[in-house]
Amino acid sequence: MDSQYQPLKGKVALVTGGSRGIGEGISRKLASWGATLAINYVDREGPAKELAAELADQGTEVSLHRADLSDPAQIQNLIDEIGALHDDLHILIQNAAATKFSRLEDATLGDWQFVQDTNSRATWLLAKYALPLMKNRPGARFITITNSTTTRIIPRAGLFAAAKAGLESLTDYLSYELAPYGIVANCVRPGLVQTGVFKVRPDFAHGVKKELSVSPWDGDKMTTPENSGDVVALLCLPEADWIAGQTVTVDGGYRLWGGISGGGRRAE
Repeated sequence: MDSQYQPLKGKVALVTGGSRGIGEGISRKLASWGATLAINYVDREGPAKELAAELADQGTEVSLHRADLSDPAQIQNLIDEIGALHDDLHILIQNAAATKFSRLEDATLGDWQFVQDTNSRATWLLAKYALPLMKNRPGARFITITNSTTTRIIPRAGLFAAAKAGLESLTDYLSYELAPYGIVANCVRPGLVQTGVFKVRPDFAHGVKKELSVSPWDGDKMTTPENSGDVVALLCLPEADWIAGQTVTVDGGYRLWGGISGGGRRAE
């Protein structure tokens, strides 16, 4: 951990889904910049404890909180736990997500409700319940994590796209409604990141090949959890106070050249 640069020292940060994948990348970055961490997870307690122990050994004050964000009561309990333990909350990163991959014609009402509840509704309730802890705190941030399902068609991801579109719109409105309380809200949209979702969607490997085939960047560079962590941390700096209501895409520019086909790997 870089003890010489800790701009988030004294700030309490909650990262939902913060023990794996993109969430882990965000947790590690905020910890390296000195934040006190509250890491939420819903299952796989072992990896969550391992991450917390590692960060604690590096000097981070960290707490673990198990909560299923599809359940409003557990969201309220999560915020209550953080309030009781830290008596403060400066940064809330809504990264947790879950979906059911299905064609829309095959999806059930239960599928739809679960995906909406875990993504869109959870975003609303986290902001609602956390407001008393966050309002008028110095450097307060509410940052949501979306994905590219809202900007391009990914087979069998329609439920996810609808829920993430809701999350993005909620973030827009929250940027307006939270501003009077000194809370800056933004959204971060990572590109394709090779996380555990590849185990249930092996076809995503084709997306990796496609992206690498048209990328103008040298080497086999893809979006990483660390890239998202870096951008989230930057948005938490005082210098980012006047960036609000934005969705920041973190994909190395792939959204611009993703439609290119043929012509070889590198631009001449």
